[in-house]
Amino acid sequence: MTSDAHPTDRFGVISDIHGNLEALQAVLATLEIAGVGDIVCCGDVVGYGASPNECVALLRTREIPTVLGNHDAAVLGSEEIESFNEMARDAVLWTRDVLTPENLAWLAALPMTIERHGAFFVHASPCSPSEWNYVLTYVDAREAFNWFAQPLCFLGHSHQPFFIALANGELYHIRQEEAPLDPLTRMLVNVGSVGQPRDRDPRAACVVVDSQARLIQLLRVDYDIAAAQARIHRVGRHRGLAERLAHGC
Repeated sequence: MTSDAHPTDRFGVISDIHGNLEALQAVLATLEIAGVGDIVCCGDVVGYGASPNECVALLRTREIPTVLGNHDAAVLGSEEIESFNEMARDAVLWTRDVLTPENLAWLAALPMTIERHGAFFVHASPCSPSEWNYVLTYVDAREAFNWFAQPLCFLGHSHQPFFIALANGELYHIRQEEAPLDPLTRMLVNVGSVGQPRDRDPRAACVVVDSQARLIQLLRVDYDIAAAQARIHRVGRHRGLAERLAHGC
């Protein structure tokens, strides 16, 4: 993507960083090259990865608006972890122990939703955001459209990117890695995961919205997976948390 538009013509959306500093740094560098003037994060800054303090500190320093994710809430103790798998529970408990008071306070102050750039941002489904429901089917998507008024809604949670459009009462899935912005079309956009993709592509994911070109584009970003895995091994976390990074699942 070229970077000839004014920075305010473009904004980026990221989600599900999950304590993966190497992936976050690579994505932020890519968005800077793309001429992005603002970035919004759809939550789950922590959990799984070995660098929760570094990731929170980077978002704090950059003053990136961020919504609360379910792993963030679990670390704060406001979300039950019985339904989490063993690796996820282990990561939550470890993250609780290592996060600084300042970073915990930052997480605790995160809102459930954000309205910015004429768009709606949430971690899970916009239908009852605090219930952490997934948007996985057309039925889920149609219900989700009833819960935001803006043309665009950005979310994460499933770690699987998609563009679902609603036009003339009909839903359709845009299968390319970019989608046109049409004033007569509303769109639900899952921006994928920075730190732990689960669509069989291990590269970090993010989205760029270009209001001048009237286009939303999904970007995939290479990062140093081996370094992220080494961090997980050094702090003694579950080996599966490191291994899955290489496979995008």
